[in-house]
Amino acid sequence: MRKPIVLVIGTRAEAIKLIPLYLALLKAKLPALLCATFQHAALLEQVCEIFNVTPDFNLHVMKKNQDLFYLTQVILEKTKQVYLQTNPSLVLVHGDTTTTMASALSAFYLQIPIGHIEAGLRTGNMYAPFPEEMNRKVVGQIATYHFAPTAFSTANLLSEGVDRTQVFCTGNTIVDALHMVKEKIETKQIEIDKKIKNKINSCKKNRQKIVLLTAHRRESFNGGLLRIFTSIKQFVQKHEDVAIFFPVHPNPNVKTAVEQAGLCEEKNIFLLEPLLYKDLVYLLTQSDWIATDSGGIQEEAVSLGKRILVLRDITERWEGVWEGSEILVGTNQKRILEEMEKIYLMTDKSVKASSIYGDGNACKRIVSILKNTFSFEQISRKPRSSRVVFEIRQDEKSVSRDSNG
Repeated sequence: MRKPIVLVIGTRAEAIKLIPLYLALLKAKLPALLCATFQHAALLEQVCEIFNVTPDFNLHVMKKNQDLFYLTQVILEKTKQVYLQTNPSLVLVHGDTTTTMASALSAFYLQIPIGHIEAGLRTGNMYAPFPEEMNRKVVGQIATYHFAPTAFSTANLLSEGVDRTQVFCTGNTIVDALHMVKEKIETKQIEIDKKIKNKINSCKKNRQKIVLLTAHRRESFNGGLLRIFTSIKQFVQKHEDVAIFFPVHPNPNVKTAVEQAGLCEEKNIFLLEPLLYKDLVYLLTQSDWIATDSGGIQEEAVSLGKRILVLRDITERWEGVWEGSEILVGTNQKRILEEMEKIYLMTDKSVKASSIYGDGNACKRIVSILKNTFSFEQISRKPRSSRVVFEIRQDEKSVSRDSNG
């Protein structure tokens, strides 16, 4: 019986970065299974729909007011069930979420090799970002193979004593996903939300500058988000020719800060529901500049040649800062306003599109490395959007739902 590779995703960001690798594994006819914890249910489903993929396992962990204690415990237990059922040769996890840490720890307890995608990112501060810095350091200690996106992240791993033969510099799979979706948009294989497209066209017709704003970091809940949103409000009040597009994260702390700052009172601040990835990519391509605390958007924006204000006190993605396209401003109101003003006054707001975070071939490299490392029995199976193999709910045992055997 062949032993599969199990890829685990739980959030939208993980899905964006790991589903292209899952598809690449299947294209290479390697036995791959996709396990979704659904730590963020609705956001994750959106990405699966865009890539026309249904997870082989759905763990249904999300519940109202979930916290880190609950997520760690339930993901640890449920991924254990999946691993015992599938007996994988390798578990692939991505980045730094609670899904990543708990599912990797589960594999470690069962002595299953772990491959860490987007390995080696470090801020040096265990509480920034929280709990992501701790999560990725834990995975960095227990992983067997480390797929680092950049030379700097590779160096971080080597400085921590990781065996050089287990570290591979591949680029980041998010750039692969970005290129895939951007091409589909340009070739009209997928349609952009009409309301967003019409609003962008209206802003451009009125010669408004378009800024994409995202902010949701847990470490900014205690006042940081309010400072960010207050700064943005002050900026648009000064510059009526600027339009802010802000997809509001569903976390209640984010919504509370939005209300406290009074963003809904400003006619040039457009508060949006969480975007489908295709609409986010479109908005990224249309923006004059970006203000974000998202790591993934930092990488996407740099890859598209956009200037970025990083709304965090520290970052694990220094490459863009060193190259000049990313400006670290934290949550300091004065600094945010100053740097927003500087970009506003620039004649040319764009920068040269960069491949510092990847060239779009990370998945190919990782697949090649895995094929040369493991002896897999090749299979002829294509992803089908209607296929769900297993669902594991809180109050149920595993229930097979694969009508195709």
